[in-house]
Amino acid sequence: MIRRLVSLVIASLVLLSGVTLAQERATVLSPQEPRTLLPHLDLLTLAHEVENLVFDCLYAVDAEGGYIPRLAGEVPTLENGGISEDGRTYTIRLRDDVSWQDGEPFTSDDVRFTWQVITDPDLPIPARTVWEDIQSIETPDPHTAVVSFAEPNVGFIGTAASDSCFILPGHALEGEDLVNSQLNRRPVGTGPYSLEEWASGSFIRLAKNPDYWGGEPAIDEIVVSFPGGSQAVRTSLQRGEGEVALHLTSADARFIDRLAGYELAQAPDHAWWQFWVNNQDPVLQERDVRAALAYALDKQTIADTVMGGLVQPQAAMLPAGHWAHNPDVPTYEFDPERARELLEQAGWVDTDGNGVRERDGEALRLEILNIAGEAERRQVVQIAQDQWRNVGFDVSIREIDAASFPPTMSEGEYQLAYGWFGENQEPVFNLWLGTNWQNYANEEALALLREVPATVDSEARGELVRRFQQMVADDVAMLPLAPRPILNAVSERLQGYGPTLSGSLWNAEEWTLR
Repeated sequence: MIRRLVSLVIASLVLLSGVTLAQERATVLSPQEPRTLLPHLDLLTLAHEVENLVFDCLYAVDAEGGYIPRLAGEVPTLENGGISEDGRTYTIRLRDDVSWQDGEPFTSDDVRFTWQVITDPDLPIPARTVWEDIQSIETPDPHTAVVSFAEPNVGFIGTAASDSCFILPGHALEGEDLVNSQLNRRPVGTGPYSLEEWASGSFIRLAKNPDYWGGEPAIDEIVVSFPGGSQAVRTSLQRGEGEVALHLTSADARFIDRLAGYELAQAPDHAWWQFWVNNQDPVLQERDVRAALAYALDKQTIADTVMGGLVQPQAAMLPAGHWAHNPDVPTYEFDPERARELLEQAGWVDTDGNGVRERDGEALRLEILNIAGEAERRQVVQIAQDQWRNVGFDVSIREIDAASFPPTMSEGEYQLAYGWFGENQEPVFNLWLGTNWQNYANEEALALLREVPATVDSEARGELVRRFQQMVADDVAMLPLAPRPILNAVSERLQGYGPTLSGSLWNAEEWTLR
């Protein structure tokens, strides 16, 4: 009897221990799995979200949209001497209590190393904007980095607080083949969590960093789970299996409104849905063809149906909520007949009466690249496919996994591609000046962007950005669709969650579970 009682007590203690462990673990549900967690090698936004758990930036953006120091001890200003009078030099005073997760000290050499990696022409870095404008980074002592530009550069602090901000460990990566380094899947950062396990196709498990400079996190583990598509995420939420679900669709938003125990949180962002256009493609290099695509796309129907009426169609490249948005660009209202006229004008005719236009014996064929696994994305792409077929295009859809999307775009192996992108409060336009996924060759327009970082006056800077949007719209260099609100589901158990422009997981060290 005593032996049985002891066994029952032990079993109860084990069960109680399991409950405690469960309370100390937060699960983040993500619709896409990163290809790498070594920063700067991937533009996938959800990779950046996970990187926020492992790495730190020099600065971050708080809930009010202001900059706050992270690895830096303060935000440089003219008043504190961190920014020179001519706007060309930033003196970054770093924290002196930061260590890498392997115990090595964080120093100014790591800041300089990160700059050297991002600007290395032999590395496949998809976004180098602002970093490539830096002339030098001097390190007079371990806790000071002096960043110098040839011209005034107002974009540096914004860049150092954005997706391309994460500082790399020079001591661990010096001399490494970064593309093939094991640190792609076993990164060493300064962040609040360190990677413990990566089960491909299933989850990434991270353990708290007890020596984190910002204080030991309250939650022992964060598991980033990849359920596999929107429906799988919903099922996980119905079972109460996640504390946060990232980047939901508008249909998911309606689902969360009816789900007990969760609420919808919108992360601040300047993001939008669009169709990228490869402007150097043999078919799409003609403006009339691109304009025909614009006129044949019924944005309002997509916004009202698939996007649930949460947003209105967008004409300019930057959404209406951005301070530099241009409200006066051409709108290309839905007009299939005008689309047909432009195609006829360009020599594309339906000679066989089969609905597909031809020119010089070649059919008017287009392929839309799309990321697989999200029902809403596929619905939008299928609607566009039908509408473009209606005016004479032979349109097919090619779906690939999320990790393959950025390299495919960077290599120009596409004609049209559907997805979303976002700019910072201070836009850096790395997809135009950096990777130029659009293969946009209007040098006059691109020259405007090169002036932006050196234009200190905000009104003049905004005018440059608005002129650029006008030229992009005139050229139909891309097909903006609608703003993309960053929607996350958050469990009522999770306390301290506060997404900002720095990301949805940027302050995980402040989270607690009740």
